[in-house]
Amino acid sequence: MKKVAGLSVAMAAVLFMACDKKENSYNFAQIIYPESYGSVLYADEVSDSLRFATTFDWSVSVDEPWMRAVSNELSGTVPDGFYMVKRIDLGFDANTTGANRTGRVRFYADGKMLETTYTQLHYLDVERPVRMNDKFVLQDSARQESDSLEFCTYSNDWTLSFKDGVPAWVRLKDGAPVSGRAGEYTVHYLLDENTVPAERTAVLELTSRGVTTEILIKQSGAKGSEKK
Repeated sequence: MKKVAGLSVAMAAVLFMACDKKENSYNFAQIIYPESYGSVLYADEVSDSLRFATTFDWSVSVDEPWMRAVSNELSGTVPDGFYMVKRIDLGFDANTTGANRTGRVRFYADGKMLETTYTQLHYLDVERPVRMNDKFVLQDSARQESDSLEFCTYSNDWTLSFKDGVPAWVRLKDGAPVSGRAGEYTVHYLLDENTVPAERTAVLELTSRGVTTEILIKQSGAKGSEKK
């Protein structure tokens, strides 16, 4: 009987299994991570992994030029009566193409092939504001005095600055981070009251690993200003 006691491989995603009832044993090969919908990465996110479990001899292939296997071991054997749980580390180029892209990693075992996908978005991980209609927009009222944005970067060389210089009516709060190491950040900014009816806008540029994502700040015009 196969020595699989305690193996938690009941996840149903991308699974094939061969049963041998005569020997009261079973063989399997399964991708554990990513699950069936694949993995999604941001444009400056350059590492991920493939994890699988199998009782068969196996191999893995990575075909996209912007993806690579960091692990040297891309094939292996599994002795009879045992199973293997394996992790293959993957590396990615930063996505500077301006469009989302998807690559596939193929896992071979027992003459069969499983594959999973890695989709790399073309923009950075801005958590506030939420991306809508392909844009990140912070909407502020005419009298609003402060607001903030939140983001996560995956490199140690990110920067944040106003496009075309700092406007007269909006500025980052003193001490707000404008560069730093990889991680999560909240950046506060201050606004002057808008006393005219016209809406006004400013653009912040978040840059990481050569990818720039724009965050639009929109301040509404003053209500009733046009009625004089």
